[in-house]
Amino acid sequence: MARYKNEIALKKIGEKLKNERLKAALEIEDLAAMTGFTYNTILNIETGLETYLSYFIDVCFSLGIHPKEIMDVTLDVKPRFSLPASRLEKSRLTNRINALIKSDYFNKERSAREVTQKLTIDYNSDFESKNVSVILIRFVKANILKITKVGNRNLYLIK
Repeated sequence: MARYKNEIALKKIGEKLKNERLKAALEIEDLAAMTGFTYNTILNIETGLETYLSYFIDVCFSLGIHPKEIMDVTLDVKPRFSLPASRLEKSRLTNRINALIKSDYFNKERSAREVTQKLTIDYNSDFESKNVSVILIRFVKANILKITKVGNRNLYLIK
């Protein structure tokens, strides 16, 4: 699998760093001496080749510039890929269960089935009990809910 790099952003940031270096009347060798990095490392950053974030930060500091100033470039800000519908639904489900926890719904023991029914009524959505169970277990692991086993059913209660 090839390593991913955002070439457009790296080039814009590199150009901005180079412009700042030139404004400061510094040579690449000067930055190399100030950072302890090689000439090629500085050149790679300025030409938009991949670099470590720590290198970028130290180059900015050597130029007397906060990294956020260099990062202020015009870019098309959007995710590389759209969030899959299944992942989006799980995120919504987690947030909705979290809202139930905050609303004192779990002051009484609740089964995954009860929670599923409540969510289906409240949000007019079709949730599967197994998906609700997985998220409830995450809240148990996070010490937000506690679990009690009654037969083959799990009951969840606020801690």
